[in-house]
Amino acid sequence: MPLPDAPPAPPPVTPSIVDIAVTTERVGVTAGATMGMTGLHYSRPLTPRLSLGASVFGATSGDRGGFFAWGVTGLYRWRDGPWSAEAGLFAGGGGGSPVWIGGGLMLRPHAALQRDVGPLRLGLGVSRVNFPNGRVDSTQPFATLAWTGDALYGPPGGGPGPATGDWAAQAWPTETVASFTQYTMRDGSARRDGQGHGPPLRTAGLMLRRDLPGDWQGVRPYWLLGAAGSLTGDYAGYAELLAGLGARWALPAYRPLALRIEAALGSGGGGIALDTAGGLLRKLDLGVSWRPGGPWQLSALAGRIDSNGRFSANEARLELAWLGWDVVPGPARSPEPPDAPLNWQPWTASAGWAHYPQVRRDDSREPALDLALLKLEREIGPHWRLVGQAGIATHGNAGGYATGQVGVGWLTHRNAASGWRFGGEFTLGAAGGGGVRVNDGLIVQAQAQARYEFTPAWSLQLDAGWLRNHDGSLSTPFAGLSAVVSFSRLQAP
Repeated sequence: MPLPDAPPAPPPVTPSIVDIAVTTERVGVTAGATMGMTGLHYSRPLTPRLSLGASVFGATSGDRGGFFAWGVTGLYRWRDGPWSAEAGLFAGGGGGSPVWIGGGLMLRPHAALQRDVGPLRLGLGVSRVNFPNGRVDSTQPFATLAWTGDALYGPPGGGPGPATGDWAAQAWPTETVASFTQYTMRDGSARRDGQGHGPPLRTAGLMLRRDLPGDWQGVRPYWLLGAAGSLTGDYAGYAELLAGLGARWALPAYRPLALRIEAALGSGGGGIALDTAGGLLRKLDLGVSWRPGGPWQLSALAGRIDSNGRFSANEARLELAWLGWDVVPGPARSPEPPDAPLNWQPWTASAGWAHYPQVRRDDSREPALDLALLKLEREIGPHWRLVGQAGIATHGNAGGYATGQVGVGWLTHRNAASGWRFGGEFTLGAAGGGGVRVNDGLIVQAQAQARYEFTPAWSLQLDAGWLRNHDGSLSTPFAGLSAVVSFSRLQAP
């Protein structure tokens, strides 16, 4: 009796190239006024010369604190030895300073000449920042610092771990964090008008931490990247984006308890009240983390945040983190590989557009509003997934209106005959800016979805649903369209 055929071995997995770059430039915003703007860019190659990715920009000097922009960037890069020439185009939304005018659509073409210096790439170039429905059209030089490295991406839909390779030795502890923060204003006024301290500022946000090489007497370093938005009506529209370094030390006598310290720099501001001057923020925090069991961790931190403007505050932050492991290709550096098995965890990333036909403004008008959207989804079961989404205005004379949301979604299996999947999504988040009436900034959104898969990796999604803030002063239907790419990451819970 013949034995059944063994299932085919999964194909070998090789690391993918990723590119991370930081840019800095000085943009002319009005006659005689400029804004220092810093950009963070992440891209992956589609062909040897063509790349696609996401970019975020924030104000760090001048008097436009609170300006943010994000969207999609396409790049074409030609190399000759250590030299490379690059041309690209960013398209997305931007705004956020109370003196920013326009609908929010932002275009930024650029060209640059770069040279490899060890693992880094340094460059100079020229960019043009244009708001077609605003009043900004500025051409300026910029500088860039880039790093090209490896990331591990697997096939759409996930599956078992790789048949070959000791990937566990290259897995790094990762924290995915939901945070709630209260800033209590220090001596002096934090308001633009200089009148009074104002109430505490409360924010909700998300943060990612990942370990770095090193273990000195049990002290483990890590990097962090976080974003948050206001939940306080007096500071509606405030947002912040910060990056930094930290270290944690697990107590030898009780390892579930750890002390931590972290410092961060970034951009923040917005709203009509809070004065962050050019937008540069500095933060230092001390705290304690406790892991009660499983993949969850609770943390409490306290510290201080400062700007170059009147905003200076004491910080108190509570966090709930999901702990996991993420494979970062390279030399085996992790001092304690995960005990849990590594598996291909399905993810999707999407970029799209949403139209809201009636959005109440502070002057009680209700014109339409369009948003540019960026979204990440991680599957947590055959149908369920966790969702994180950011949106920013591009049309509707509400430049700077932005949202950040987290929630859950559900999708059917793919219909093999038609290629369609159907489902729904529910998210909570913070919103504000652009003269949109959001009061304390807390929003809830529910939507139905129809996703058509052209290939296992690429899909087009239609959305229809309803957005509402918690007191009902903002309530509107919406419709959206997104391009979706599916992939998987080799991870362990």
